[in-house]
Amino acid sequence: MGSEQADRAVLFYESRSFNYDDSWHDDFTKRFAAEINIQPGQHVLDLACGTGLLTFLEADAVGPSGHVTGVDVTPGMLRVAEFKKRKEPEKYANVDFYQGDILKLQEIEALKGKQFDIITASSALVLFPDPKAAIELWAEFLKPGGTFAVDSTHPRNLVPGMVLERVARRLDLSVPYNREWSQNESSLKGVLESAGLKVDKVITVENQSGYGKRQYEVGQWDDFFVENVIVKDVARTFANNDIRRKAQGLYKEEWERLAVNGQVEEVDSVFLGVARKPADGSRYVPSSSSKETVFEGGCRCGGVRYTSTQQPSQVTFCYCRACSRVSGSGYLPFCHVDDDALTFTHTSTMKTLVLSKAAERFFCTGCGAPIAMKYFDQEVTGLVLGSLDLDTFKGAMPNVEQHIFLREKAPWVTVPDDGAKRMEAFEEMEIK
Repeated sequence: MGSEQADRAVLFYESRSFNYDDSWHDDFTKRFAAEINIQPGQHVLDLACGTGLLTFLEADAVGPSGHVTGVDVTPGMLRVAEFKKRKEPEKYANVDFYQGDILKLQEIEALKGKQFDIITASSALVLFPDPKAAIELWAEFLKPGGTFAVDSTHPRNLVPGMVLERVARRLDLSVPYNREWSQNESSLKGVLESAGLKVDKVITVENQSGYGKRQYEVGQWDDFFVENVIVKDVARTFANNDIRRKAQGLYKEEWERLAVNGQVEEVDSVFLGVARKPADGSRYVPSSSSKETVFEGGCRCGGVRYTSTQQPSQVTFCYCRACSRVSGSGYLPFCHVDDDALTFTHTSTMKTLVLSKAAERFFCTGCGAPIAMKYFDQEVTGLVLGSLDLDTFKGAMPNVEQHIFLREKAPWVTVPDDGAKRMEAFEEMEIK
């Protein structure tokens, strides 16, 4: 987050400073704090502390023998936080606030040379274009063995804003948040691990704002465009009339792409991760980064076998007619691994079948089992989930990420209400 991004964040949050505590953030920070094992006497750094909602909860937990430092870039937020501290000066003598860009912590004099037992960043990670780089920087201020806690959004959380982000990206415009990477619990786990931290847990926090799930009509796109572009565009991202006209058409297009059966679903959830810096101060390297076999798989008769040295990605359920026909079912579930991590050890009965311009399918002629799809334009293979040998699997099974090609779904199939993304098509995979 450079100075330009910091300036946009100030524009975005300054006007919200004095009613920020009246929103859902008050309840969410309590739930956030409950997932961290804060002990008396510890030193905590609360990044993007805002009005101090989480900061003061942490101060209560560490007690008078501990200390909490809050950092935020928005002056209005910090004025509210300082006002709270002045109301109870003795109780919160263990709290300090500093204004600054949290991607330039080294420029804050009071933090130079310091490391903390715990670092938290609540409702903040979506503000940064490169979450891995941000966490790596923050981890420099974490003691060996220290705890880091952060959250990221569900892909259907605050859908109108997410659509606006996609529009801005297509127009090459900057927006003060970056949520596209956060698809599920595994997305957050991967970012934390890639930044060198060992993950203790990643959980889904339901009902972040209190509304659960809600459905919007596909025709409501214009109402949300007006609200987000005309009314709430405090950073003046779409101020130019020509840009605004282009944005309107793209907003409608992106909104309609999310619709299933004429409705767009919004899911009120976030993913919360708690991770640790290795006790020796080194970077954590996940076992899947080595060449150790993570899982094996194959067909029913054993004529096709494979091994993978990589954890599989999140699961995609495909309801296209091709998947339905080759499986004899209503869909096929796939997980994905990089080609260089996948080795076929037995192929005596393996044959290929091309049903689209996107990929070739592998199946077994001995028992008829569908095995995989190899995508022509990507160095990735989709493995049919049923071909995995679960007794060889090391690590956590992936979550369901999305349901695709629902426009071709067989009428007897009911799509589970699992919170995963739903798509009537899938642009990268044009099935015949």
